[in-house]
Amino acid sequence: MPAVVQGEPQPRGVLSGKVAVVVGGASGLGRTVANALARQGARVVIADFDSERMERTVEEILELGIADAMALSTDVRSDASVRSMAGDAIKAMGQVDILINMAGVLLEGPLDRIKPSDWKWMLQTNLLGPVRTTTALLPHMKERRSGHVINTVSADGPALHDPLTIAYDAGHAALASFTRSLAAELDGTGVNVSLYCTGSKGPRIARTRGPRGVGRLLHPDKDLDEASKPSGQLIDSLIDAVHHPRFLVLAERGS
Repeated sequence: MPAVVQGEPQPRGVLSGKVAVVVGGASGLGRTVANALARQGARVVIADFDSERMERTVEEILELGIADAMALSTDVRSDASVRSMAGDAIKAMGQVDILINMAGVLLEGPLDRIKPSDWKWMLQTNLLGPVRTTTALLPHMKERRSGHVINTVSADGPALHDPLTIAYDAGHAALASFTRSLAAELDGTGVNVSLYCTGSKGPRIARTRGPRGVGRLLHPDKDLDEASKPSGQLIDSLIDAVHHPRFLVLAERGS
């Protein structure tokens, strides 16, 4: 079912001519968003490190027969990889209009079990990943005086989610602060900035666990990638924000 905009389903092709880069778009919520954008005609670049799932998502989009899609292997922890992704996306598609950051990793457990190396591992993806992708594509958007950067956090921005996810929540609080300041800096440039909050009942923006298995303390048998099946309703507000840019975008209606 197509995502709604202002309460009304948008017709196929309404985003024709637009190019969206979905970082972390190979699976989970990112995959759902990529498909929703494609259904409205946007050409989609899936930037992810999971080649198999990335190709699967591209095939799903191409099967719609509405818009083009491509996969770009990307490690958001690497400056070079992100720069390469940005350059290749612009070269292949001609432009990038929308950047949606949805890559993430989950680090959970008691604070005294989390080492500095774990914090660095998590922040390289959850905070510095969006910083890298944004700074890589921002010059292109500013030159065109057109673009939209959407960063995603779990829960309701900096609100507490779970005492045992103190590191994860701290990383997203920092990302929320970065996004807020970015919006202020880009005011008047033609580039819009949004913070998409999945809500307290929404899925984690995460796939893999900590380097020392810290994430297994709570969910030893849980596949974070497929633990939840994102519904179309969850991303309605995000698609609405693509059409009607605003800073704060809450997934939970009535929030």
